[in-house]
Amino acid sequence: MAKKKIYEKNLGYSLLRPIVDWCTRYSYRKVEVRGEENIPTDGPVLLAANHCNTLMDALVVLRSYKGSTVFGARADMFNNKLIARIMFFLRILPMVRQRDGLRNVLKNVETQDIIVETLENDVRFCMFPEGRHRPEKSLLPLGKGIFRAALAANAKFGESKPIYIVPVGIEYGDFFRYRSTSLITYGKPLNVTEFIKTLNVENEAQMMEPLRKELAGRMSELFTYIPDGERLKEKWTLVKILSIASDQKPYGNFGTCLSDSMADNRRLIAEIESRCQEKPEEMEELFADVKEFEKFRRKDGISMYSFRKKNNALNIAGKSFAAILGLPFFILSAVLCLPMWSAEKIVRSMIKDKAFRNTVSFGMKLGMGLVWFAVLAALAFCLTPWFVALGILLLFIPSYSYFHDYIEGMRRFISDIMVIRCKKLRKRFRSIVKDFYRL
Repeated sequence: MAKKKIYEKNLGYSLLRPIVDWCTRYSYRKVEVRGEENIPTDGPVLLAANHCNTLMDALVVLRSYKGSTVFGARADMFNNKLIARIMFFLRILPMVRQRDGLRNVLKNVETQDIIVETLENDVRFCMFPEGRHRPEKSLLPLGKGIFRAALAANAKFGESKPIYIVPVGIEYGDFFRYRSTSLITYGKPLNVTEFIKTLNVENEAQMMEPLRKELAGRMSELFTYIPDGERLKEKWTLVKILSIASDQKPYGNFGTCLSDSMADNRRLIAEIESRCQEKPEEMEELFADVKEFEKFRRKDGISMYSFRKKNNALNIAGKSFAAILGLPFFILSAVLCLPMWSAEKIVRSMIKDKAFRNTVSFGMKLGMGLVWFAVLAALAFCLTPWFVALGILLLFIPSYSYFHDYIEGMRRFISDIMVIRCKKLRKRFRSIVKDFYRL
């Protein structure tokens, strides 16, 4: 019996996919997908996305498109045979990097053939060309894998249909907090077939750099991008400060259009970069103040949102009322999903890579959620009348998300109270804003 192809329909995958998409959707308070009209329909599509939040990047891209998508992932994740089978079931192929050694890199030839075959059968293939995740508002140098796959596909069937690379921007409200926001933006496609004709070269090596430069430029336009450098973190902190000070909805706030927030952030970054060029010494002094402010803010456990102008006694009173009103359902939610969140807390505390912790929370929602739902259903229907059991299960469905939302709300509520007492920190915040606009 012939081995099943990774892109072919699979009953188990088809049954699991809607559940995974649902869990992905409700791992975020708000999600947006933009630019679907940019995805070509007249030729094979390779997706190239920035990689900033481990497995969640693949999951949000997967959810953004109802059709089939095959993914590439680090080859070292496939060393275990059982894990390799699971990855194949999930439509994920191993991508060997140069750091894995020349002998292993040669295995990419087989993978590349599978990618070309996948594209030939009109199934999308998604790669993260940076090669590894990094929770920053920037891009690492792009690897050659995606271009080799595109050129191989073009060599095989480019004369009959064009090969496209579609840049994808992934934007999160917060890299590390579960139930933040996510924005997926599809950019204008790069027609590889036409692009390489303009280069007037036949050597594949000579095609790589122009392709890489073009794709990196297009990807950087699709998320809050800050050019890599020594002050990367300080620049992003300054963007958040200026957003808060101007009463914009900063970095993916929940009551606004996420793409608008991103546009505001990009405008602020452009202003910051301009001032860095014009007055580098003054900006270095400002960045030192920003770094100091961020150090004390984190030390005191104060949310950036607490520095909003609307943070006053009336706002705190409103949040107090909401906290009291929502407390009964929080307690009920904590009881209903106790095995899930308690296991989540233990596992998250063991993970050193903070960017991977949201994947842990997602995994608990998906894996343990399904198991605990079955156990809870059996207990409820055995021990209570059917209508009570049904009510328990209906309340269970939103309980995991509500549990996290309430805790996050309480964290910000406490932060709002604390910031009122921190006069020096509030003064430092206002001073940074004034100093920036004074430059």
